[in-house]
Amino acid sequence: MVQRIKWFSACTIIIAMVFHVMGWTPWNSLLQMLGAAGWVYWGIKSGEKAIILNFLPQFFIIIPGLIILYFTK
Repeated sequence: MVQRIKWFSACTIIIAMVFHVMGWTPWNSLLQMLGAAGWVYWGIKSGEKAIILNFLPQFFIIIPGLIILYFTK
């Protein structure tokens, strides 16, 4: 099950990148957070601290950006 989450998250991040290039905001950010959540979960389950260090801060970057986007559009 954990391996499937890892692969699902990897594919989700790739799709989020396509959404980003196409300018489909905020959908790209929401997909990115979904993929990052899967990677953080996998990192916790596998004890892989580098993965957690890479993906956990994305929430602290993306969420404020979405809040600013919401209130300025």
